[in-house]
Amino acid sequence: MIDDRVGLGIDFHRFAEGRPLVLGGVVVPSERGLLGHSDADVLIHAVCDALLGAAGLGDIGVHYPDTDERFRGISSLTLLEDVMRKIGAAGYCLGNVDITVIAERPKLARHFTAMRGRLAPILGIAEDRVGLKATTSETMGALGRGEGMAAWAVCLIRKAG
Repeated sequence: MIDDRVGLGIDFHRFAEGRPLVLGGVVVPSERGLLGHSDADVLIHAVCDALLGAAGLGDIGVHYPDTDERFRGISSLTLLEDVMRKIGAAGYCLGNVDITVIAERPKLARHFTAMRGRLAPILGIAEDRVGLKATTSETMGALGRGEGMAAWAVCLIRKAG
């Protein structure tokens, strides 16, 4: 029996003054960062939700609640490492992940190589299996007004072995 599973993750964070903008584990030059209990890496949070959902393990809020002080300011790369341990313990390995970030600015494409370099080793896949894209919302809604960022991620996991 084939046991492939697809997961979808979505995350949103507001912009905040005085915080670095961390995306895909990379600090991206920007006037503002994202507001959150952790480092607010919207891209990694979406990936974590996709992975956890595919394995039937809930979501990022179940495992790393913003009410738990242990996770205040934590690097989302650390959360992703833990999610990958959970996926492995459940008997799965990752095939690929595809991510889209939605933001009016800053422009992100020039940072994708560095992001792939940070994400791929933790995910246990080759860099060409980490799809990264960015788009705008064409100035529509809260994202279009520059109030925050969103990310969507989809992944394929497969029973290991």
